[in-house]
Amino acid sequence: MTAFGALADGRAVERLKISGGGLTADVLTYGTVIQNLSLEGHDKPLVLGFPEFAPYLTHSPYFGATAGRCANRIRDGHLELAGKTYRLDTNFLGKHSLHGGLVSMGKRLWAVDNHSAASVTFAITLEDGEMGYPGKLAATVTYSLLKGGVLDVVMRARTDAPTLCNMAHHSYFNLGSDHVGTYLMRIEIAMQMTPREMWEMFTEVGLGQKPNIPFPGVASGRLRPYKTWRPIEQ
Repeated sequence: MTAFGALADGRAVERLKISGGGLTADVLTYGTVIQNLSLEGHDKPLVLGFPEFAPYLTHSPYFGATAGRCANRIRDGHLELAGKTYRLDTNFLGKHSLHGGLVSMGKRLWAVDNHSAASVTFAITLEDGEMGYPGKLAATVTYSLLKGGVLDVVMRARTDAPTLCNMAHHSYFNLGSDHVGTYLMRIEIAMQMTPREMWEMFTEVGLGQKPNIPFPGVASGRLRPYKTWRPIEQ
């Protein structure tokens, strides 16, 4: 474990290294960020990240972090759960909630729970009411580098009250112009949305269109599974 930087209040941000299966990763205690991921025999990084800590506070779109406690957007920061209404932190466009709020999992320091040569586990506790969410939430994220060049991400959480928990890993993988080889990408998704909800979610901000906020409608009730193996040629 080595020093990588500090928060505005002086708390230290540490960087840890894990290696296995031909992969090496540098991971931060800040947001569980994967700052670097490299493959043996290939000199280009496999994920986007900053070489220094400061840009993570000012310019990072959640590079390599854990988004949560609820990833993605919640329209108007409005949550109704178990007969109660909650007002969530509105950190997106001044009126919607994004990735759990302004000071969410991806913007917090995590404790190192376990660290071995090829694996690291981080832990955090979010108190009841943080960013407007109900329930005290204890969460862990484990990164492991496995045989065959596999990055394995395991997320767990426990709560003492009804709440939302939808954690997501937010790396930007580098599959760009620098040749790495042929990839095998596995995608497993099950969505339950109306066509209008799909349109709202995937419309981008800044192109003269609506922000990508799910439309508050009734879901169609049909599951749309997507499970494919697709090689990507560079």
